[in-house]
Amino acid sequence: MKPYLALCHILPLALLLIGFSWGKPTWEDIYGIIARQYPDVVSLEVDQLKAAIDRGQPPVLIDVREKEEFAVSHLAKAVNITRVEDIAYPKDTPIVAYCSVGVRSAAFAKKLGKLGFTNVRNLRGSIFTWANKDYPLWRGNLPVHAVHPYNEKWGTLLNRQFHAYQPE
Repeated sequence: MKPYLALCHILPLALLLIGFSWGKPTWEDIYGIIARQYPDVVSLEVDQLKAAIDRGQPPVLIDVREKEEFAVSHLAKAVNITRVEDIAYPKDTPIVAYCSVGVRSAAFAKKLGKLGFTNVRNLRGSIFTWANKDYPLWRGNLPVHAVHPYNEKWGTLLNRQFHAYQPE
């Protein structure tokens, strides 16, 4: 198993052990985990990203979710990159990383910083918060109103109307 894939499977369990409640997760749980685990990663609010996109000044958007999640929907012009080694942008490129709720993308942003990238942000609340605000989602060039809910537990943070399917 690739190390990143192993991390994706182990991370939710680790989160439970370091502070996630056993009940339904909350955004406060998520933000607390990110603050503790990735204190040097700078966040960007979804409203700030939406405003930058509306002004015609979007950063490079990197969706760090697995390709199956990306295939359901993503932000406009986002690229799906799950390994920092695959980044080929100049080190000063404005980059915003996102995932489902922001934990995987915070880890990705931290790794980019360690590689010398100087203008990296983590999208706070990631695609779930983006969708919950009913901001545009895309599947390729087609607008959609669905998001991969990741799993049943984390999917509770995504408004039900945006679930692409019933998670297992």
